[in-house]
Amino acid sequence: MATSLKFIDGIKPHPSVLAVPKDNPLHISNVKDWLEYNNSMRKHYSKLARKKEKGALSESLIHEGYVKEIKHYLRHGDWISDFFGKNQEHKITWRIIA
Repeated sequence: MATSLKFIDGIKPHPSVLAVPKDNPLHISNVKDWLEYNNSMRKHYSKLARKKEKGALSESLIHEGYVKEIKHYLRHGDWISDFFGKNQEHKITWRIIA
């Protein structure tokens, strides 16, 4: 696979992440878009927080946390967030497999 050699934001994706089918919402192309979007939003709200805008600090921290969860997925192949999507608009349905 050509994508296995590419790094995303300095992270080499886990093999299980690369094996996700294209129709799955957690496909690497979707996740890459979410990472870029949330990184830009984090930077935007950080600038506003330094200007003491109301609510900007909390928004910055929300996006920062989501970026960390996306990076965890890319490194380890485990989605640990309760939500997914560009704006965390979809809720994960957890199930036990044991």
